[in-house]
Amino acid sequence: MQPSRRAFLFGRRLPATPWDTFRQRLARAAQGPLQELHPGPVGRARLAPARPEDVRHARALCAEYGVALLLEGCGDPAGLEGRPVLQVDPAGLAELAPGPGPGLWQAGPGCRLRDLANAGLDQFSAAPPDATLAAWLAGPQPWLSGATAASGVLGVDMLLSDGTAETLGPFGPGDQRPLRSAAIQRLVPALFQLSATPDAAACRQETAWACRFRLDALLPDPPSEVNLAHLLLGQGGALAWIERVVLAPRAGAPAGSVTPVTPVAPPPELAGPARRLEVRIKDLFDPLDLYAP
Repeated sequence: MQPSRRAFLFGRRLPATPWDTFRQRLARAAQGPLQELHPGPVGRARLAPARPEDVRHARALCAEYGVALLLEGCGDPAGLEGRPVLQVDPAGLAELAPGPGPGLWQAGPGCRLRDLANAGLDQFSAAPPDATLAAWLAGPQPWLSGATAASGVLGVDMLLSDGTAETLGPFGPGDQRPLRSAAIQRLVPALFQLSATPDAAACRQETAWACRFRLDALLPDPPSEVNLAHLLLGQGGALAWIERVVLAPRAGAPAGSVTPVTPVAPPPELAGPARRLEVRIKDLFDPLDLYAP
């Protein structure tokens, strides 16, 4: 009897595609719901994680099966053509608790901005109330070049594409937090070297930061000190997955209430330097090209 006829008669399933296997394994590992949006082999699915471990399982499986991990609401479809995609909705990861100091709060990526504003974090009082903290962090903001301290972000727990979990925060002379992982011990010096290049200097001279990724976090205006967490501001989900953020209230104009400094493309002479910085920063943070785009 031919194998195809035997499979038909006895109810055997044909071998699963890698996309099918990916979805089945993720559905078993994650507690949050998984929905297939488009069938494979170049498929698309949506995960609504119920706990941070769900995203860690998803990251490992995405790396194993060559699936791009996309923060929901971000990404350029053209840049993902030909790749299977898992989009992750962080709304269920909405932890909000007092932080490590007076007036500080620690929040999960799915925390709504209205809840942050109600907690006394004034920078969110005019921001879209239903937006998540992850979306706010991923999007562009009108902070001047060298002024990322205005975000109120003090620290970030992140997950790199290789599975490294690390905390980024203040990196000034008075900060004693060690760089724990080998990945971060390689990443941070490389970023400081990049911040000393002519391309970075050219972008830093402009009032508005021209590069997509905020390398100016390493070149802050005095009296602010370097805060490595600010490297992830405006990243669009392309550098790392944000697991938790420590926030402080900021005086002055709230986020979303200020007209962006430069809502147009950077000057032509900065397009090249800005693009070269973006490519290099992406390669340093995400050499696996796991986080899309």
